[in-house]
Amino acid sequence: MSIPITQRAKSIPVIEKDLEPGIVAEANNDMSIYVDKDASPKKKEEAIAHEMVHIDQMQRGDLNYDDDNVYWKGKVYPRSKMDEGAKNLPWEAEAYRKS
Repeated sequence: MSIPITQRAKSIPVIEKDLEPGIVAEANNDMSIYVDKDASPKKKEEAIAHEMVHIDQMQRGDLNYDDDNVYWKGKVYPRSKMDEGAKNLPWEAEAYRKS
């Protein structure tokens, strides 16, 4: 039986910090989430829910990334050729649908 995302969120560190303009939150390979310290509480809540889907994707082995590429279900997506965060990217489509 899997643990619902809302329950697992309690064990995922959420760290408030300055993020680049236009970035509200980021899921990290170390299973933590950065959230922009200046975002509104509502924006933070929405962004954390979205990033938790990415954490789930990483935990199940579907998503990974490094400085140059994003890896989704065995396929390599060069970061230089994508609009990161675009809703049509498969890992983003799932995150937008579930959050």
